[in-house]
Amino acid sequence: MRITVITPFYEGDKYMDAFVDSMLANESELSRKGHSLEVIIVNDSPWKKLEAPESESNFLKVISNDENRGIHYSRVAGLKQATGDYIMFLDQDDVLASDALIKMLEAAISKSSSVLVCNAYLEQSDGSKLLWYRNAYHKSLIGDFTTYLRIGIQIISPGQCLIKKDIMPEFWQNHLVQKNGADDYYLWLLLLAKNTRFDYLDEALYVHKYTKSNLSKDTNITDASVYDFLDLLSECDYFKQEDIFTLHEMITYKNQFRASSIVGKVTCSLANLGLFIDNLKFKKKTGTGYGFNR
Repeated sequence: MRITVITPFYEGDKYMDAFVDSMLANESELSRKGHSLEVIIVNDSPWKKLEAPESESNFLKVISNDENRGIHYSRVAGLKQATGDYIMFLDQDDVLASDALIKMLEAAISKSSSVLVCNAYLEQSDGSKLLWYRNAYHKSLIGDFTTYLRIGIQIISPGQCLIKKDIMPEFWQNHLVQKNGADDYYLWLLLLAKNTRFDYLDEALYVHKYTKSNLSKDTNITDASVYDFLDLLSECDYFKQEDIFTLHEMITYKNQFRASSIVGKVTCSLANLGLFIDNLKFKKKTGTGYGFNR
């Protein structure tokens, strides 16, 4: 089996040493078990020269966009070049355990997974790490479509996922979001709308690094990206209009809630009482008082 890791590169020089070291360690573990790794770095800052080391050209290659095109375009550009059975979209600043890919691949093979999701650590500004899925209830929601519509995305990053290449939605590849931040959310929604099963590996093999530039930390940016793909979803023949409405209602409510005074929070919560109750229950039952449930 072969895994292709696709990483958009944007002004990411300071991350490359750690990234290459991680890929070398994972390549070694995969090859030891008879599997292989392909790494495609998509240079989305083409004014910078980026080349794969000659010694690693057998598994690491660089392709360049003609101009700055954004994360979604870069991921799809890498996907078009990929030869792996499974795909991982890994950000340039995030970290995998040295044996993450072999453990995930073996689990995916044993479960016949279309999508395999491992647990993850969410790094905080002080350097500490929070375990993302902390109880059985939260783990059970990784592939629950209703939760993605009414609560928000349940996966920190596609860097904690292996995805079978042959299930990548054509719609996601041909209808691109123009605003960075939520193309992964868009991908999960399209897969879940087709009843794709998401399997879980109960081991934290991925670290979402804290940087001041993390798009996923800025809810205004990610919400703008969601509104971007909401317009696109109306053209998708298998995504129901009522689900688009629910998603729009949830994103708008959370946007209003964050921007409001205490009185405003009460008012908009009363106007969206079903969503408010569902989100309150989610926070209590999962124990996630922190981030990413946009």
